[in-house]
Amino acid sequence: MTTYCYPVHNDGGTLPIYVSGIGVREIITPVRRNCGYPFFQIVFCLNGSGKLVTPEKKMNIHKGSIVFIPARFIHDFVPADNAWQLFTLDLEGSGLQQLLEALKFSKLRCEKLSDPELLVQKLSYIMQTVRDDPGKCTSDCSAKAYDLLMYLHYLLDMTSENADSQKLAQISPVIRYIDMNYRSEMTLEQLSGLIQISPQYLCRLFKDCYKMRPFEYLARKRIQQAKLMLVEDGYSVNEVAQLVGYNDCSYFCSVFKKYESISPAEFRTLNCGEEK
Repeated sequence: MTTYCYPVHNDGGTLPIYVSGIGVREIITPVRRNCGYPFFQIVFCLNGSGKLVTPEKKMNIHKGSIVFIPARFIHDFVPADNAWQLFTLDLEGSGLQQLLEALKFSKLRCEKLSDPELLVQKLSYIMQTVRDDPGKCTSDCSAKAYDLLMYLHYLLDMTSENADSQKLAQISPVIRYIDMNYRSEMTLEQLSGLIQISPQYLCRLFKDCYKMRPFEYLARKRIQQAKLMLVEDGYSVNEVAQLVGYNDCSYFCSVFKKYESISPAEFRTLNCGEEK
């Protein structure tokens, strides 16, 4: 059985994200999309199994699988049995591509969900909203679709974090050392020696776990502490620079502005009302 709903848009073109269609499809025969599909599509497998076939690879889609398919991406759906049931959501919007890139959903991606109950509820809420009033649901569906994307980002990001838990545990002594000694000078060799790995491998671990290099983490930690001192304590900017590990105040100010987009003095004025 196929049940699909299409909203009647009144202000969809002005929204950064909105729903073009949503519903459940039973795929009995192959569906060919030689020119792709005009919208970004989220596909969740409710039952059965099949394959998503692209020019480069084939992906097995089983119950509990979720697939993110970019707009106009060439692919076919090929069922493996007669019970292949897919819940699909079509999205458009002026800000959709930027949002998808930020959430890492902009490229073809397939994941397995261990507990999809809440996802199905969210999809069902959107579909019911369209059914209730297809001509006046655009903004409401837009909000629900954004909520769903953020939920999926959280869910899949947590899965990724669990997969990297061993790496996080491995570098946790380095993180603790930096957090406790951020005022001091330190070298990459010193940090990597704490857990007896090479400096190159330490950088790779930081990149995998924190999306930054060790000394960028150190700089961000120093700036974090500097912000607290600028707001709460009576130190001058030069004193703050010294206290967080920068002997050169000008360099401290340039690093601060790199991460905060304003100078330390401006940060203090904006938060305290006057320079100290």
